[in-house]
Amino acid sequence: MKKLLRIKLKKERVILSDTLPYETPITFSNRFFYEFIIENSLSVGNGKITWNSISEANDTVISLLFGVDRNDIEKDGSHRTVQEKLGTFITVPFQYGVSHKEDSYRRLSIPHPRNQLQITNFYDKYKELILYYSQRSSFSLRYPHRIADTRFFDDERKSASVVIANQFENKSSYRDKHVKSFFGYQKIRNIHEFFESKEYHQCEKKYNTMAQLDISKCFDSIYTHSIAWAVLGKGAVKNELARNGNKTLLGCFADEFDSLMQKQNYNETNGILIGPELSRIFSELILQKVDCNLESELRKLSIYSDVHYSIFRYVDDYFVFFNDEIIYKNIVDTLLDCLSVYKLGLNTAKELIYKKPIITEITIAKRKISELLSEKIKIDIKNDEEKVSENDLPLKHGQIYIHAKTLITSFKSILSESGVEYKSVINYTLTILESKLKTIFKKYLEIQYDYKTHRDLLSSIDACIEFSFFIYNVAPRANTTIKLSRVLKDIIEFCKKKPIEIDEMHHVFKSISDNVSFVIEKYETKNYTQVETLYLLTVISELGKDYWLPESSLVKYFGGVYKSERTIMFDTTLNYFSITVILFYMKDKKRYTRAKKAVKKVIKEKLKEPDVSLKKDTELFLLLIDCTSCPFLEVNFKRELLKHFGISKKKLQDELINLRENWFTKWVDFSFSDELDSKQSDEVY
Repeated sequence: MKKLLRIKLKKERVILSDTLPYETPITFSNRFFYEFIIENSLSVGNGKITWNSISEANDTVISLLFGVDRNDIEKDGSHRTVQEKLGTFITVPFQYGVSHKEDSYRRLSIPHPRNQLQITNFYDKYKELILYYSQRSSFSLRYPHRIADTRFFDDERKSASVVIANQFENKSSYRDKHVKSFFGYQKIRNIHEFFESKEYHQCEKKYNTMAQLDISKCFDSIYTHSIAWAVLGKGAVKNELARNGNKTLLGCFADEFDSLMQKQNYNETNGILIGPELSRIFSELILQKVDCNLESELRKLSIYSDVHYSIFRYVDDYFVFFNDEIIYKNIVDTLLDCLSVYKLGLNTAKELIYKKPIITEITIAKRKISELLSEKIKIDIKNDEEKVSENDLPLKHGQIYIHAKTLITSFKSILSESGVEYKSVINYTLTILESKLKTIFKKYLEIQYDYKTHRDLLSSIDACIEFSFFIYNVAPRANTTIKLSRVLKDIIEFCKKKPIEIDEMHHVFKSISDNVSFVIEKYETKNYTQVETLYLLTVISELGKDYWLPESSLVKYFGGVYKSERTIMFDTTLNYFSITVILFYMKDKKRYTRAKKAVKKVIKEKLKEPDVSLKKDTELFLLLIDCTSCPFLEVNFKRELLKHFGISKKKLQDELINLRENWFTKWVDFSFSDELDSKQSDEVY
């Protein structure tokens, strides 16, 4: 049942929704940093950093966060102020790789937490202008439409808001920490809705052809100064700068947005960070202007929207409907000209043309997959009219049967016939599979126990595990791993319940463990972190101690080597996500003593390198602050790290170590189920 949840309009909630990529480890979030901001009334703006002092330890964390000397902090009772210095917000983002194509990786970025505070202030100051400049294009399918103050959640799907509200209802505003985005979006949430929309079907009737075009390396190519051209007009900006110099734009919306995007990317003007929702908004404002210019230039050629063509744009993908090839050529040429003004271009290699009937290969494949799974994964329930329960209701009997080989063969046939790639339909398939399994598990608890049906259930669970890992292994992605983890979570939770015997549970767990081990061995980490497979370590943790990975497998996965029988070495390229996830997985287990010693050595080397600057580097700040709260690292080790950064008083060190149980990594009170539900809530794109 869907219900409406009202969101509290704290400006800081931007940090919960718009500043991080979706593809991060399940153990990582901004929720506890958000709590810290609220508790300390921490804010930035007007050249100042201000907060209310709670303790010396909190003040010290804030000085580390902003890279300021504690002697520069101005005190007025409990109020604290630091004057912003030149370059305070020019930082190095934490960048990491996720699978993009079969043989390449996309580099996502996490801005420094201090820049995230700056983003909060920017949203609060300019939210109305963001909305204004986001609604100029008639082509855009996804753009900020309003400030989100409510959201729907679904009891049946157990969205994050429900889980968190129920479990932590006494904690102030906890449920608000799972909002999807600061803004509400028009017209659709994801591209799949477009292919099922009224507008799409109307265009199918009206036009004979549809072309799909893609902007080449959009975020990598965006020139940050072009935001002023998009908002104020390129000619006007150039003329004004020629007359009055760079100072003429200082302090205006466009200039502050430009500066914001530069500073969080170490003052780069070419390219913006990939991952945060903020970057999609920045690009949307520029592309909205491109859309307007395109429509205007086509009118000059007597080519009119909704008469000679219809165009829809979803982020950086264009869908062009037309009847006349000459009209289409004019559209493409004009679009290329309009994009070039903003130093952007089309990826001509990815142009796709669809003739009437206008239906994409993906749409065909999804329809067939839906039919296949509806036919192959189900539970048939029949009432036994001759036998009744204690409540005088007819006893229910069920039939379940799923055959993995048949399912896999049929699935492969669908993809072959429709001509789509695995990666295009894996998420869709796993979402349906999750729903089907939920239904089967729920209905199974209602039927009369029958030995044959029970054996069929166990066989069907095996088949679903085999099928899930088969399709996943073809093209692992971070969001696909989250979908797979949700399927496995449902299976694990069900197998821990009464209908399943202990030996049956272990049979299922062994199947999951073997498949995860295969993935980990296949996709061992090199010079990058595959966030997608890090999730599966957490899945293994849910199975219990009987399924802990051998130390050798864990070491190999994270790119380590055995220098001797007792000595393990990891490369310093092991990044923040890898370090925190492996610490989370190993905990205090004795079997991983050597591996933990090697990880601690990497932490020291990363934080103590001569050219390390905690004042600028996002990864190093996150690593230090998470290490101070990690319950699996010794106190003396934490003290040594803090001392290196000028915190030498033992009392203050202890206060910092005990300040918070969680900073960015959730070490304590971790719930796999709740965190997965949180990820489902966070998915916006």
